[in-house]
Amino acid sequence: MIEYISIIAIPMLILIIVLTGTIEKKDVLSLFADGVIKGLQMMYKIFPHILAIMIGVALFKNTGAMTLVFKPFAFILSKIGVPEEILTLALLRPISGGAANSIVMDIFKEFGPDSAQGKIASILMGGTETTFYVITVLFGAVGVKKIRGTLIAALIADAVAISFSIYIVLAGFV
Repeated sequence: MIEYISIIAIPMLILIIVLTGTIEKKDVLSLFADGVIKGLQMMYKIFPHILAIMIGVALFKNTGAMTLVFKPFAFILSKIGVPEEILTLALLRPISGGAANSIVMDIFKEFGPDSAQGKIASILMGGTETTFYVITVLFGAVGVKKIRGTLIAALIADAVAISFSIYIVLAGFV
């Protein structure tokens, strides 16, 4: 039953939109074309921001800067039992979702999804956001320049989510 619903959901949604537009005597095709144009304009506005963040993440990883930044933290956190792989994930997650997904897959392959590292990684991914990416893209699209308050609040939320994901697993709740 659920499989059937998932198969017909999108076609039914499209049919409902077209029927509603027709009943309300709207030019559905023109409205669709206007939406496509606005979507392309928005993509044109946010593409430079997306490209900049992707290049920045790639440079950070490929130049070895990531290793230099993570080493002091890894030593300190290893003393309290936090796996080094989680530190890499925790520090990259606010920057890049793709890089974070890649790290999670590596953790799953090496340690398994039911290991402490796998559980922490799963909870961390569900509880945090790609903060810098979202702020860059969304605020860049609408032209907001003053992001300090939003950035601070988002990074605090990420830090709390990261801390609790580690605590929940290491304390044995999961």
